[in-house]
Amino acid sequence: MKQLTIHIPDNKFQYVMDLLTNLSFVKIDKPKKAKIIFTEQQIAEAEEEFRKAEEIPGYALDWEIVKHQLRVD
Repeated sequence: MKQLTIHIPDNKFQYVMDLLTNLSFVKIDKPKKAKIIFTEQQIAEAEEEFRKAEEIPGYALDWEIVKHQLRVD
């Protein structure tokens, strides 16, 4: 069996997938989920940031405020 990688414009992707799935001899593999691997240092830094956010008032921004700012800006 041969394998092929193709690049399709976003606006044509569904059209091409519909065509391919209707061909009985074409096998389409489902995309694999990427695994994200963190180093021990990255985990320690994240844990430290979470600790600070919980213990120090005003250290972290409120998520609702951040979402609003992202929509407005």
